Amino acid sequence: MLAGVQKSVIIVAAVYLAVFFALASGVVNAAIEGRGVDALIVQARTVQTMGETVILTVVMFVGFAGMLLLHKSGHTTEPKGHTVLLCTGFGALGAAILLGYLIVGLKV
Repeated sequence: MLAGVQKSVIIVAAVYLAVFFALASGVVNAAIEGRGVDALIVQARTVQTMGETVILTVVMFVGFAGMLLLHKSGHTTEPKGHTVLLCTGFGALGAAILLGYLIVGLKV
Protein backbone atom coordinates (compact mmCIF):
# COMPACT_ATOMS: atom_id res chain seq x y z
CA MET A 1 0.00 0.00 0.00
CA LEU A 2 2.72 2.47 0.97
CA ALA A 3 4.79 1.68 -2.13
CA GLY A 4 1.83 2.53 -4.38
CA VAL A 5 1.29 5.85 -2.61
CA GLN A 6 4.99 6.72 -2.83
CA LYS A 7 5.03 5.86 -6.54
CA SER A 8 2.04 8.11 -7.22
CA VAL A 9 3.66 10.96 -5.26
CA ILE A 10 6.82 10.65 -7.37
CA ILE A 11 4.76 10.67 -10.58
CA VAL A 12 2.82 13.77 -9.49
CA ALA A 13 6.06 15.52 -8.49
CA ALA A 14 7.67 14.71 -11.85
CA VAL A 15 4.67 16.02 -13.77
CA TYR A 16 4.65 19.16 -11.61
CA LEU A 17 8.35 19.77 -12.31
CA ALA A 18 7.87 19.19 -16.04
CA VAL A 19 4.98 21.68 -16.21
CA PHE A 20 6.84 24.22 -14.06
CA PHE A 21 10.02 23.98 -16.14
CA ALA A 22 8.06 24.20 -19.40
CA LEU A 23 6.26 27.33 -18.21
CA ALA A 24 9.53 28.82 -16.95
CA SER A 25 11.16 28.09 -20.32
CA GLY A 26 8.55 30.09 -22.16
CA VAL A 27 6.13 27.60 -23.66
CA VAL A 28 3.38 30.23 -23.76
CA ASN A 29 5.60 32.71 -25.62
CA ALA A 30 6.68 29.99 -28.03
CA ALA A 31 3.07 29.02 -28.71
CA ILE A 32 2.12 32.63 -29.44
CA GLU A 33 5.21 34.04 -31.20
CA GLY A 34 6.99 31.10 -32.80
CA ARG A 35 4.27 29.55 -34.94
CA GLY A 36 5.44 30.28 -38.47
CA VAL A 37 9.19 30.03 -37.83
CA ASP A 38 11.08 27.10 -39.35
CA ALA A 39 14.42 27.65 -37.58
CA LEU A 40 15.36 25.90 -34.35
CA ILE A 41 16.75 29.06 -32.74
CA VAL A 42 15.71 32.50 -33.98
CA GLN A 43 18.21 35.33 -33.54
CA ALA A 44 15.68 37.69 -32.02
CA ARG A 45 15.03 38.26 -28.35
CA THR A 46 11.28 38.68 -28.78
CA VAL A 47 10.57 35.50 -30.76
CA GLN A 48 10.97 32.06 -29.24
CA THR A 49 10.34 28.73 -30.97
CA MET A 50 9.17 25.45 -29.49
CA GLY A 51 12.62 24.00 -30.18
CA GLU A 52 14.19 26.62 -27.92
CA THR A 53 11.60 25.87 -25.26
CA VAL A 54 12.36 22.15 -25.36
CA ILE A 55 16.11 22.82 -25.18
CA LEU A 56 15.68 25.20 -22.23
CA THR A 57 13.45 22.69 -20.44
CA VAL A 58 16.10 19.98 -20.86
CA VAL A 59 18.75 22.42 -19.61
CA MET A 60 16.65 23.06 -16.50
CA PHE A 61 16.28 19.32 -15.89
CA VAL A 62 20.06 18.85 -16.22
CA GLY A 63 20.63 21.66 -13.72
CA PHE A 64 18.06 20.13 -11.38
CA ALA A 65 19.78 16.74 -11.64
CA GLY A 66 23.10 18.41 -10.82
CA MET A 67 21.62 20.07 -7.75
CA LEU A 68 20.07 16.76 -6.69
CA LEU A 69 23.46 15.04 -6.99
CA LEU A 70 25.07 17.80 -4.94
CA HIS A 71 22.42 17.32 -2.28
CA LYS A 72 22.93 13.55 -2.24
CA SER A 73 26.69 14.00 -1.91
CA GLY A 74 26.14 15.64 1.45
CA HIS A 75 24.22 12.63 2.75
CA THR A 76 26.59 9.82 1.78
CA THR A 77 29.04 8.33 4.26
CA GLU A 78 31.58 6.91 1.81
CA PRO A 79 34.37 9.36 0.88
CA LYS A 80 34.71 7.96 -2.65
CA GLY A 81 30.96 8.15 -3.25
CA HIS A 82 30.91 11.68 -1.87
CA THR A 83 33.64 12.77 -4.30
CA VAL A 84 31.97 11.12 -7.30
CA LEU A 85 28.57 12.65 -6.52
CA LEU A 86 30.11 16.05 -5.85
CA CYS A 87 32.11 16.10 -9.10
CA THR A 88 29.20 14.78 -11.16
CA GLY A 89 26.81 17.30 -9.61
CA PHE A 90 29.09 20.25 -10.29
CA GLY A 91 29.72 18.94 -13.81
CA ALA A 92 26.01 18.68 -14.59
CA LEU A 93 25.33 22.09 -13.07
CA GLY A 94 28.20 23.64 -15.03
CA ALA A 95 26.99 22.03 -18.26
CA ALA A 96 23.49 23.40 -17.70
CA ILE A 97 24.79 26.91 -17.02
CA LEU A 98 27.09 26.76 -20.06
CA LEU A 99 24.29 25.57 -22.37
CA GLY A 100 21.99 28.28 -21.04
CA TYR A 101 24.55 30.99 -21.73
CA LEU A 102 25.28 29.57 -25.19
CA ILE A 103 21.61 29.73 -26.10
CA VAL A 104 21.34 33.30 -24.81
CA GLY A 105 24.48 34.14 -26.81
CA LEU A 106 22.87 32.78 -29.97
CA LYS A 107 19.77 34.88 -29.36
CA VAL A 108 21.62 38.20 -29.30
